[in-house]
Amino acid sequence: MNTRHARQRRGRIAWVLTCLIGLSLVGSMLGACGRIGSPQPPGPRSDFTYNRSYPAPDR
Repeated sequence: MNTRHARQRRGRIAWVLTCLIGLSLVGSMLGACGRIGSPQPPGPRSDFTYNRSYPAPDR
């Protein structure tokens, strides 16, 4: 009878740990969401250095 309780306790501990790990993963994913919309660099559009053709037409 003592081994049955030990098995039940181990199963309960495993279930609780699985739930805690799952909640931690879900929480970290939701915490990494950040702002709504696409990221925008600071400053005016004329200072952006990406999405230009190569070589730059102003040279």
